[in-house]
Amino acid sequence: MPSHALAHARVVVIGGSSGIGQEVARQAVEAGALVTIASRSRDRLDQAVKAIGGNVEAAVVDVTDEASVSALFDGIDALDHLVVCPGDMAVGPVAEVTAEDIRRCLDTKIVGQLLSVRHAVPKLSPTGSIVLMSGAAGFRAYPGLSVTAAANAGIGAMGQSLALELAPLRVNVVIAGVIDTPLWSSLPEEARTALFEETARTTPVGRVGRPEDVASAVLQALENTFVNGSLIHVNGGGLL
Repeated sequence: MPSHALAHARVVVIGGSSGIGQEVARQAVEAGALVTIASRSRDRLDQAVKAIGGNVEAAVVDVTDEASVSALFDGIDALDHLVVCPGDMAVGPVAEVTAEDIRRCLDTKIVGQLLSVRHAVPKLSPTGSIVLMSGAAGFRAYPGLSVTAAANAGIGAMGQSLALELAPLRVNVVIAGVIDTPLWSSLPEEARTALFEETARTTPVGRVGRPEDVASAVLQALENTFVNGSLIHVNGGGLL
């Protein structure tokens, strides 16, 4: 039987069908947790369930639609931990990024995380926790990422306010650097390769991040009952 702190815990990972979220789910299952992954795409969820294996189930949710978020948690009796990994960015100069892309990014990363917390809290164990996901663009200036930066910085502030509001529930924010995940697939391959090479060159550890780098930090935030209201940077020293 698992002797891990997460053994038999019920964990919900929103955004768990790919990238960091899928790796969080995989590591939580490996630690003995009972995991529900949720995202918009049923096909991707089904593929993720097969890839993760073990005690994992899937549910479709659109975090920008409150009725969808409510329905997700209506189907869950109780949970111990919530992890929200919204996979969206708005990329482009301020003069060119569309209003649609601006709203989509903010709806997913800010509104979506708030709605997820709102509907999860009544089902969460009093000794449970929430981990929100943010990105380094909110804590270091990058041209062409002003909208994403606003969302990421907002998640950090939101998480710390929620840690006070929802106590004794713990709320932490994990802030990922440049991580090699499908999130970057919207960039042309040449641009993506150039970004990763430049990031590796300028990051003290000499490489871009991997999903498992961030997922292990998420699991530590779930397990450690004295970590609360923290902004946990996982970037290989990229903000130095």
